[in-house]
Amino acid sequence: MPMTVEATASVDVAQMLDALPERVVRYQMDDLRVTYCNSAWAAAHESTAVAVIGHTLDEFLSPAEMICLNDQLARFDPSNLIITDPEARPAPGPPGRWLEWVDQFLPDDSGAVDVLSVGRDITDRYLVEARLAASEARFRDLADKSIDVVWRFLSTPEPHFDYLSPSVQTALGYPPSLFLNDFGRFLDVLDDDGRRAVQTALTGLALPARCDLRFRRRDGIEVIGEMQVTPIPDGSQGVGRDVTELRTLQDHLASLALRDPLTGLANRRLLNDLMSSSLRRALNAGLTMGVAFIDLDDFKSINDQYGHEAGDTVLCAIANRLVSTVRIGDIVARLGGDEFVIVYQAGHSTERNVLRRIGRAIEPPIGLRHDVSIRCSASVGYIDTRAVGYDMHRLLGAADTEMYAAKRRRRDGQARP
Repeated sequence: MPMTVEATASVDVAQMLDALPERVVRYQMDDLRVTYCNSAWAAAHESTAVAVIGHTLDEFLSPAEMICLNDQLARFDPSNLIITDPEARPAPGPPGRWLEWVDQFLPDDSGAVDVLSVGRDITDRYLVEARLAASEARFRDLADKSIDVVWRFLSTPEPHFDYLSPSVQTALGYPPSLFLNDFGRFLDVLDDDGRRAVQTALTGLALPARCDLRFRRRDGIEVIGEMQVTPIPDGSQGVGRDVTELRTLQDHLASLALRDPLTGLANRRLLNDLMSSSLRRALNAGLTMGVAFIDLDDFKSINDQYGHEAGDTVLCAIANRLVSTVRIGDIVARLGGDEFVIVYQAGHSTERNVLRRIGRAIEPPIGLRHDVSIRCSASVGYIDTRAVGYDMHRLLGAADTEMYAAKRRRRDGQARP
């Protein structure tokens, strides 16, 4: 049986994580039980990903590592779900390597929290930072050999780089001399936000100790550099590292938690968040909100006759068509299977208009292959706040009930009164 788009996406993400040098592990916060790890994390603990899943972290971490882990978990704050460990930690295995851990906390609707931890080797940066103040000669020797971009900036007699490691050529495609001779050339490769941040720092307000800046590389590609900044007399110094792939991965993982991976629509969790906010605003403003609950008719027969890939094609097409029927600010979500929900501001004649627009959007044929197209129909249940009030769960439940009533009428051949 061919893989669905959802399954293919999961495989692609797993393969991408296994290809990373960073160590990635996901575990349950309450009992530290591992639900996923990539090959790099498993290998560091002399195991395999398959053997690790289901075991608890204390079976793999040393007592010192467990203390560090618990310190990081103690920093959990629901208002800040991504927390960077403030200290570099010794890496498991041969001595002399150092890791920096970034934890993303993933709470679910039940109150349980998963933790996605990404550890990256920062040995070069750690060694450079540890020796920056020791000696100028030693500093330059280490910095010149670092794969990260090491820099030192002085504001007097005029703003300029006092040092910039050769690795900037690899990161941005420009030789260090370009920026050493003209600080303005550095500003030119920053995006607007980064340029404003640096120019603000030149007025005396220091950059944050850790920040991301976006650069335009010589070949025109945008890259994200994470800056670790330390104040020094008359300036600052620090280390920058290309984190473009890591930030892209973090954004992707975050979107998976809130978006349906097949259609890109809001999932149930995001629907709850957006709908709660919309209903609060509507209640305060005295506005009417409507909910349409949509269920495709005989969708199972499409999967049975044409296969699950065809079913995925139909779901994506329907999702795009539903989005085209709504206004900016309305919500379209997929609850799973062939069920969709639309939430929008309603008016006096909204119900018939909405049902008509949804029907017209779904009715045209959907092409599966060059020689095959099918038509879909849907049963739609409609309700608004004038009928059941502004409680989200009552609205969704009433719309669901109306949808099943519409499905019975359609099955019995009855027209809607």
